[in-house]
Amino acid sequence: MSVPCIATRPAAPALPAVPSHGIFEQVQALLAREQLRAAHVRQLETLLDTCSGG
Repeated sequence: MSVPCIATRPAAPALPAVPSHGIFEQVQALLAREQLRAAHVRQLETLLDTCSGG
């Protein structure tokens, strides 16, 4: 049985822009975006686990 949750959903992170040129800079920006996205997903999963009592 799930427990009601009163925690607020964390806001999605602001992702860095990917430059239009420079492969190294593009790769760095894409990696940074992926790391931020993954951290946000983990935060949401933790919140859901806490709310469901898991």
